[in-house]
Amino acid sequence: MTRRRALLAASGAALLAGCAGLAGPGADAMPTRDPALWPFSPDSPWNTALGDGARFAPIRSPHMDPTQGAGINTRQWSHPVHIASADDPTVSIYRRGERTPVRVQRVPVDARPDPMSDGALHLIDAARRHVVELWQAERVGPDRIVAAAVVLNNLTDAGVYPGWHGARAYGGSALAGLIRTGELERGRLPHVLAVAVRPQALNRLGPDGRAWVWPASAADGGDGRRYGTEGNLHMGSLLALPPSVDLRTLDLQPGPETALAHALQDFGACITDSAAGNLVFYGEPAVHPAAQAIRPATLRALVAQLQVVTNHTPHSVGGGGVRRAPTAPAFQRSL
Repeated sequence: MTRRRALLAASGAALLAGCAGLAGPGADAMPTRDPALWPFSPDSPWNTALGDGARFAPIRSPHMDPTQGAGINTRQWSHPVHIASADDPTVSIYRRGERTPVRVQRVPVDARPDPMSDGALHLIDAARRHVVELWQAERVGPDRIVAAAVVLNNLTDAGVYPGWHGARAYGGSALAGLIRTGELERGRLPHVLAVAVRPQALNRLGPDGRAWVWPASAADGGDGRRYGTEGNLHMGSLLALPPSVDLRTLDLQPGPETALAHALQDFGACITDSAAGNLVFYGEPAVHPAAQAIRPATLRALVAQLQVVTNHTPHSVGGGGVRRAPTAPAFQRSL
């Protein structure tokens, strides 16, 4: 077993242990979670399930066809995540063209960016509380990484910000909505998912006069100039399967297919980026085998029934009301 695989296996075990509520003698057996594996606060829009107050509208977009299905990016145009341990080497992380490092922290020796031009790479510190999110990253030596964008985010906050503060177009954390190792295999995706659509499918004329809607705080190019001017899809829009969709009628296979379907109905998927495909989900690279188990026909069946949640706002997250899934557990106090 390679060191990377060993770390992934250990990470999965840590998440299972945390969510099982394992604790010391005499402690209350309350479920907890590891922010490195399941990030952001319990009240984050990324961890808040849809409510029975959610209102839905069919997707209207000249360049997004709900009948054309979706893809899941795992090995290319994805978001590799590496979690440091106390014995990993110290690495200086620079913004390209600058002489002073933005951050110095321990980084696994095998940490490499996604091979495509976005070059995403996300480095969680050994304390498992912060992530350095990188765009167009390059590992130029054993102790040096450079990137066009370097952003430090707290894994225990909400994961959304008033301005651009991540490595995705929508402005928030790139870890938000990412399918993480073990989630599809365990049959549970307990959070909102991140998706991308073609830039022309997005309407840059948002209801507030901006090229995005909450929880997004930015757009491609700053102003979404490549977006269209029609339809009800905006950067930041929440898509979901309405409760009227009976998942039992969709011929879902147990495991990854069922997990994805329930996530889309219980939490939904937020548009966080633009892509060349009709609709794209994102998983870290180790998710690839489980993602491959989801049949194209299943993706078409699910996407065909997605609708826009029209009242997803800071004051009515997920539409408000009685939630379809429990609140995310508290974080582990020590790791």
